[in-house]
Amino acid sequence: MLFVAWTVPYSDLVFDFVSKHITHAESEKIAKFVLGEPAPEPHESIRDYISLLLNTLISVPLLSAIITVYNTVTRKNRFFEIPEEWISSTLRRFAKLFLFTFLFWALLRFLPYQTLFPADETYADFTMVAATAFNLMITVFCYRFLTNNFYPLRR
Repeated sequence: MLFVAWTVPYSDLVFDFVSKHITHAESEKIAKFVLGEPAPEPHESIRDYISLLLNTLISVPLLSAIITVYNTVTRKNRFFEIPEEWISSTLRRFAKLFLFTFLFWALLRFLPYQTLFPADETYADFTMVAATAFNLMITVFCYRFLTNNFYPLRR
C-alpha cells in the first residue's frame, strides 16, 4: 500500500473530485457517519477516506497479481489457471478486508465506550491507544470466529 501511495498520482484526482462533487453539508454527513461525531475538517476527512479507498482498490489486485505470479512459478501451474487464481484471490482478499474493516468499525461504534470515556473529557494518548488496541483485539477474535465457522473466507 505504501508503494502504491508513493507511486500512483491519484491525490489531485481525489482533491478535484471532492471539491467539485461533494458539498460541505454532504461531507459533514459522511464524516459524522464514519466517525460518529462531527469532523473538524470534513472535506479533508472525505479526501482521506477516498484516497484510502483508491489505494486499497489498487493495492489488493496488485498484491494478488504478485502472489499469483509467485505461486505460478513455484507450483508450475498452467497458463490458463492464472486469471482464475488471480480473480478468486483478489475477490477473497477484498471480502476479508471488508469483513475485518466492517467488524472493527461496528464494534467501535456500537460497543458502549462512552460509559468508559465520556465525550466531555480529554484522555491521554496511551489511554486511546489502549482502547483502540482492545477494540482491535475484539475484532480479531470476532473475525477468527467468523472465518473458522464459514469456510468460503478461509484459505
